[in-house]
Amino acid sequence: MKQHANLNISPRDLQQSKLPGCHLLPVRHKGPLAKLAALVGLLFLLLTPSAAAQSSQAAEEWGLFNQILIIGIAVGIVVFGIMFYAIIRYREKPQQEGAK
Repeated sequence: MKQHANLNISPRDLQQSKLPGCHLLPVRHKGPLAKLAALVGLLFLLLTPSAAAQSSQAAEEWGLFNQILIIGIAVGIVVFGIMFYAIIRYREKPQQEGAK
């Protein structure tokens, strides 16, 4: 019977064990659409201020935070895009056997 890679136990015995917190069992992974929907939902919750009554000062601070956050995300996208382009553009190319 096939043994688990890191344990001296078979997969069948591992599945039959009733240990709480046993994270070695197979997990069903969600698709990319579900992950994207969860990310959009979390960003929406993060960027919207709470429903509690706010003073004008708190509203201004939330607005400033959102502006800085959006500018930071845009700058990050540009910087990582330029880094990715530079890595691809100037990577070391394998030497050809005929050229010396």
